[in-house]
Amino acid sequence: MAQKSNKRNGPLKYNEKPRKAMKSNIEDTPTITSEVYSVNVRDLANSNDHFAPQPAPIYAQQGVVLPNAPRTHTHAPLDPVLLKNLDDIFISFLQTICSNLDATDSKGEQIHQTLMAKKMQKLDESPDFRPFKFRIQAFTNAFHEELLRHGFNEEMLPLRKVKNYLWTQRYISRFNEDGKKAKSKGNHVWNIEAKKTPSGGWIFREFTRKIAGIPDKIAYVGTKYTYAPRVWDPQVNVKSIKAVFHSPWLPEWLRWENNVLTGTPDMNSETCEITAIANYYHGDTVYKLEKSFVITVAHIDQSDELNLNSVAMADYQLQSHLG
Repeated sequence: MAQKSNKRNGPLKYNEKPRKAMKSNIEDTPTITSEVYSVNVRDLANSNDHFAPQPAPIYAQQGVVLPNAPRTHTHAPLDPVLLKNLDDIFISFLQTICSNLDATDSKGEQIHQTLMAKKMQKLDESPDFRPFKFRIQAFTNAFHEELLRHGFNEEMLPLRKVKNYLWTQRYISRFNEDGKKAKSKGNHVWNIEAKKTPSGGWIFREFTRKIAGIPDKIAYVGTKYTYAPRVWDPQVNVKSIKAVFHSPWLPEWLRWENNVLTGTPDMNSETCEITAIANYYHGDTVYKLEKSFVITVAHIDQSDELNLNSVAMADYQLQSHLG
């Protein structure tokens, strides 16, 4: 009978000191980029669900950290040819809707969530991307009606599949960065951002998943440092995202504890660049998000000097920008 080996090849647990330069060569966990787009997604969690305990991480080969696999139903992906047709119709539909602020569905329901006149005027004058807020039911009905005009029927493309398509549309943000459903004037809305072209058309901004939360730039010697990041997914309720955070390398004074980066630098600690990585399931796929930032280690008596330097740099950048 083979004896059990006491040698541990897995990554460190939260309460152990991190080892340096623990790199992973596994490439099958996709890093989120703006090109990622899939309609094979999990059902949204029921809005009445409470926060579930953070799942215990699964440690794969060479330190890749994975959350537990979800036990949820996923929708079958749409045929690629059908998906391409839907995308073309959707973009054309958006072009029309964004150019007509009085657009309605066949029942006469307004599609746009109206904004204050002064704000609308300011948005109209802006050359940059501007937000559009759409009332969900009217927008869904109008798009479904547009598909019917293009020859689709309920048998070919039932309404539930149309909704699934819209729920995962990369140009629609359904949730704010705080993870809550987007609302305007008490109504749930979908957000789209668009920029007008010289020819009168629109360019649409693609929403991408990211690690949200701004880490403190300075860690003071002898003072506890903490950073609690979170995942923002424009199409997923924050309650259904069970991410696991980790880093390929950490200085000896830093560690991850229950998805919080924490530690206290000492006199020998040095300024360092940190990469935070989040792995989580979206449907049947594990996604990987990355965020890098620099932590400057300083003595507490340097705080005034660092703050003055930050203000001076901001003022210099502003003057350079103004020319």
